[in-house]
Amino acid sequence: MKAIKLLSAMMIMAFGLFGFSSCSDDKDEPATPAARSIAGTYEGDMTCSVMGSEDVFEDVTFTVTAVDDSKVNITLPSFGNPPMQLPEIVVENLSVSGSDGTYSIPETVSEGTLENGKAYKVTLTGAYAGDQLTINFNLQYGAMPMPMICSFTAPKK
Repeated sequence: MKAIKLLSAMMIMAFGLFGFSSCSDDKDEPATPAARSIAGTYEGDMTCSVMGSEDVFEDVTFTVTAVDDSKVNITLPSFGNPPMQLPEIVVENLSVSGSDGTYSIPETVSEGTLENGKAYKVTLTGAYAGDQLTINFNLQYGAMPMPMICSFTAPKK
C-alpha cells in the first residue's frame, strides 16, 4: 500500500512538473545586419577646420545606403558657398561591424575624380551608438594644399 501511495504521489508530481513547462511560441527575430541597421538619413551640423580655422555648416544631410549586410555607401553632402562650394562625394563600400545598436566603420581611404574633373581623397571613420551616427573625415579636394578635417554627429531622421 505504501508503494502504491508513493508511486501515485510521484506520478502527480511528474504530471505537475510537465504542466508547468511549455514550449514558447515566441520566435527570436533575426538580428538586423550591421549595414542595414545604420542605413538612413542623418541631418545635423558639421564642423570643419583647415589649418586651425574652424567653420560650422548647419543642417547638412549625410545619407548612409546599405550595399549588403556588412557594407555601406556614405554620401558626404555638398557644403560651403560658391565659388568655394564643395560638391557631394559618395564614399563607397565601407565595412560596418558590430551588433545590438553599436556599430563601427574602420578607417577607410577613398580616392577618385569627380564629374567636375577635380581629384579628391577622403579618409573616413565612423561609429553608430545610442541612435547617433558619428562621421569623422579628412578631405583633400582639388588643388587644396591642406586637408579639411571634418566631424559630424546626428540622429537618424
